[in-house]
Amino acid sequence: MKKVTITIDDEVWKWWKKNSWINLSQLAERELKRIRALEERVLGNCPKCGSGKLRFDGKNYKCAKCGFEYS
Repeated sequence: MKKVTITIDDEVWKWWKKNSWINLSQLAERELKRIRALEERVLGNCPKCGSGKLRFDGKNYKCAKCGFEYS
C-alpha cells in the first residue's frame, strides 16, 4: 500500500485522541473511496459509447466499456 500524509486540524486531532480506537488510515481510505464514487457518478456518461461506468485511475477517467479516456 502506498503511504500518504494527511493533515488534520487541532480540533480533529483532539477528537481523535479521545477516540484513538478509530483507525485514521482506514477512515481516510474509506472517505477517499466515497469521494471517488461520487465523482464517477457525477461525471456522467461516456461521449463515445454512452456507458455510465467511468473509472478513475489516479490521473484520468476511463470508460469501463469502450476504454475512452478523459484527460
